[in-house]
Amino acid sequence: MVYKLEVSKMSIFPRISIITPSYNQGNFIEETIQSVLSQNYPNLEYIVIDGGSTDNTIEIIKRYESKIAYWISEPDRGQAHAINKGLEKATGEVLAYINSDDYYLPGTLHAVADYFLAHPEIDFLHGRCCYVNTQGKPMGEQFADIHTFDEIIDLWGVWWQKRQFVQPEVFWTRRISDRIGSFNESLYFVMDYEYWCRILLAKGKVGTIDRALTCFRFTETQKSNQSEKVADELLQVIRPWLWDWSSPMAGQKRLSLQGQWLYQAILMKQIQRSVSESDPKLLRWIKSAVTVLQNPQILLIPGFHSRARQYFSRLLSIH
Repeated sequence: MVYKLEVSKMSIFPRISIITPSYNQGNFIEETIQSVLSQNYPNLEYIVIDGGSTDNTIEIIKRYESKIAYWISEPDRGQAHAINKGLEKATGEVLAYINSDDYYLPGTLHAVADYFLAHPEIDFLHGRCCYVNTQGKPMGEQFADIHTFDEIIDLWGVWWQKRQFVQPEVFWTRRISDRIGSFNESLYFVMDYEYWCRILLAKGKVGTIDRALTCFRFTETQKSNQSEKVADELLQVIRPWLWDWSSPMAGQKRLSLQGQWLYQAILMKQIQRSVSESDPKLLRWIKSAVTVLQNPQILLIPGFHSRARQYFSRLLSIH
């Protein structure tokens, strides 16, 4: 079923289109919906794309359908596909998506609109994001510190050093969205990260609001709990850019990041296989040394020599 509400444009406020992808999140989605609608933002276009939920999600959505610009419930190909379906319907000058277990804090949309009106050159905006547990109790917060493409693809020195964007805090313009296209539906965990990378690769300008905008809820079933799989997909995403000499980054940094990638994706995987196959100590050392010689960028990693001594010491001690 498809439901659509016409929303009149109000020229003094930029239209903000918010998309909520949803699937069987009946425990949380009402708080998400209320957090969007209670913003009382006068030019809001709220879109809910449900993947055919079988719990009480549809019942909850129907309670608010008079205030939802468009919603649909039908099977889809995953989260990225749901977001893309929402983007196809969105008409706003400012775009965002918020998952059905996260929520906005009061005043967020007005603050976002004020910022974009005052800084028309900005393409990508973020604020502070609060972390909460399943019951909504505070667990800390995150304030990203990334402005350039070569920063965002530096997983080791930036992204994994608590400088990363947290998805619900991010807003971007229709202008940049039209330039870079849709979310990558082949990705399961990090479609948001890959999208942010493409925005910065397209020279999108980053703006920052120093206030808490959203709450990211940690739950036992969320995809981000699968940290090893998330890391593997992040490595998959950045690899082509690291070896594409047309992507914007200094030569020395490119070689260093290639080394970090080869160390984590090749050398450490090779060591894990060697251990799982119960190779003798000497053979494990030889395989590791050959891998390093075949991928000399690994030698450019800051602190590699001390790190190598530590890992090879552990490697040789494993029986």
